[in-house]
Order: sequence, then C-alpha cells, then structure tokens
Amino acid sequence: MKKIINIIKVLVYSAFSYWLCLFSSSSFYGDFNLYKTVKSDDGEYYANIYKHLPTSPISIVQILEGNKYFIVLYNKKGEELWRCSYFEYVSEQALFEKMSFPDKQDNSFTFPTNHGYDGPDFSKTIRNHKLQ
Repeated sequence: MKKIINIIKVLVYSAFSYWLCLFSSSSFYGDFNLYKTVKSDDGEYYANIYKHLPTSPISIVQILEGNKYFIVLYNKKGEELWRCSYFEYVSEQALFEKMSFPDKQDNSFTFPTNHGYDGPDFSKTIRNHKLQ
C-alpha cells in the first residue's frame, strides 16, 4: 500500500512540476496582472492584455527579453471566448499595432504578435457563442 501511495505522490509532483515549467505563467490572470483593455468599435468584444507571471524558467527568460504579455478575448458580457497560446509571449512594442475584432463582415480576431499578426477565424461561433 505504501508503495502505491509513493508512486501516486511521484506522479502528482511530476505533473505539477511539468505544469509549473510550461504553462503556469499565463494560467492565472485577472485584475492583478491586467495591463490594458482594448475594446471593439461596436462594443461587442474586448481584449484584455495581461502580463505573464514569472513562475517558470521559460517565462522568466521571455520576460527578461521584453516579451511580457498575452491576450484574452471576451464578449461584452465578460465571458471569455478565446485566449492565445500558453507559449505566446508578446512584447510591448508589438502591442502598439491595431487589433481587429469579429464583426458581421469578418469573423476573425486578429492581434499583433512579435512576428506580425495572428488570430483565429471563428466562422460561425466563438466557443459556442453565436455571432450576430
């Protein structure tokens, strides 16, 4: 029985360490690390720009290089619709570029990155929230 408990502990600690090293810098976000909010012209969507937390070796290196931010898209009700990859680190300089939000003509959200623009095409839905 003790052997099984020790195996479970090792698995849990390994999973936590793996998560901490790779994903944790942008896993938790809210008012405490909010950098800026950008609203769409029609008021239907807004994107919050958050600062990565320095909680992993990857994030510390990226932050020291000036790539401190990540982007999350919300609808006007405040529901999270989309977020960029855990591995997307955006510099402050790239954030001066304009974002494009979904609208009736174009269902894509385009945001600036360090390598140009990126963003998903939502076609008809954004996480099961129908576009009007």
